[in-house]
Amino acid sequence: MDVNNVFLHGDLNKKVYMKLPHGFRISGSSKVCRLEKSLCGLKQASRQWFGKLSLNLLDYDFARSYVDYSLLNYQKGDIYMAFLVYVDDLVLIRNNL
Repeated sequence: MDVNNVFLHGDLNKKVYMKLPHGFRISGSSKVCRLEKSLCGLKQASRQWFGKLSLNLLDYDFARSYVDYSLLNYQKGDIYMAFLVYVDDLVLIRNNL
């Protein structure tokens, strides 16, 4: 799977400011924007996205793999699922429908 606009889903836990976008006019040239959500191009954007996704998967009883940090496994009875995350691409493997 491919997630659209993946970096817009991460929440920022530190204060991040940016210059006003080109074409945005407001009185006073020293104005800046404080970001509450991550943007593509921020150093922490992919980390914030992965953190939010993995916390939600852990809430659904997935467990982190010891082999690969970006691999989360789920097993309950005879049901098995593996969820692999690579930047904005996801691979989901399961043994039943």
